[in-house]
Amino acid sequence: MLKTLIYRGTLLLDRVLSCLPSIGRFRPLRGSFSAWELLQKGELKGGIIAEKQNPGPCPNGSVTDLARMQQHDHQPWPVFWVRSDQARLVGKMLHWRNSDERICSEGVFHMKHRRGLSEDRYLAQIIVSRPQHLPGAWTSLASNWADGRNYFHWILDGLTRLHVREKLPEETRILLPTRQPSYIAETIDMLGLSHMAQTSPSHCVQPERYYFCSPSSMTGVHNPIGFDWLREKFAQYRSPKPNGKPIFLTRRGGTRVPKDLDLIEKAFSNHGYEIINCGLLSVREQILKASLAPAIAGFHGAAMTNLLWAHPGTPVLELFQPPYLNACYEQIALAGGMKYTPHILEKEQLDEKLMNWLNNDYIELHSQLKIKLQ
Repeated sequence: MLKTLIYRGTLLLDRVLSCLPSIGRFRPLRGSFSAWELLQKGELKGGIIAEKQNPGPCPNGSVTDLARMQQHDHQPWPVFWVRSDQARLVGKMLHWRNSDERICSEGVFHMKHRRGLSEDRYLAQIIVSRPQHLPGAWTSLASNWADGRNYFHWILDGLTRLHVREKLPEETRILLPTRQPSYIAETIDMLGLSHMAQTSPSHCVQPERYYFCSPSSMTGVHNPIGFDWLREKFAQYRSPKPNGKPIFLTRRGGTRVPKDLDLIEKAFSNHGYEIINCGLLSVREQILKASLAPAIAGFHGAAMTNLLWAHPGTPVLELFQPPYLNACYEQIALAGGMKYTPHILEKEQLDEKLMNWLNNDYIELHSQLKIKLQ
């Protein structure tokens, strides 16, 4: 309750400060601008990759249907790039601001206000230092979602912008989030871009030539452009056949951990599943495990991002703790041709429906191959 009140008070303060004049380093945000609209008007040079993507599936009773977040059809969402020689990138998330102290709407996924108290818009977007000049051409993968705090958001909301970078008229250096978990450096290395990427040397930088590469979709939604690009770029790290053990992607630490976690893990282990804690594995190891697996089960969470590397036809079981529902992994699974089943745990415990799923005599692991689990 207290945190909610502080958050609401902060939003109110943001609005009040935006009405005050800028003096010296005091430069609060004045609103937003649309890079897409400026591109269409010819006020910025750039290119269009796609004006929209086709909608994804939303079967009746699916997680997509029940969650009511339109995660199958968050369109139109243009995928494009523009160049600006006056852009300043401000804060840990390197938000693009123009000379009118307005923030690029597409760069913050069209969010009208800060996501939470931890977002750096509070002081970093109010007290702005003199920009540090960066010679040459640059782009950025940092954002309010791809800020280095979550594996899913880095892969889907950060890395996928490199697809747009491939369409630019010149090669650019790449700015990364200030927060640097190991998976950021590893994925950049896997793509052969370590020599082109670095964290920002300052919380306010001004590239000589800034190329804004738009996100390929709203976060957490159907994104075939992003899905296909990721599978293509990381194909060399995948197993060509799912001829390993089925895996259970567990969830230890953080939020939404069920009370009967040990019992649930034991039930899957007794049925031939290897229990995987992705937080202890490298990205290369996660990709290999997921692509080797003839079946994948796990709790809703960032580890399920590894469904990107699974093969078509792979049975997938995703476990949810009530009342939270989010269809981001369902959309990955269905777009990848997997046999997806969601399951909401009753009272966060090992329940009869889950045991019925496990106790089926057979589970189809891939085309024309059935392995008995008991």
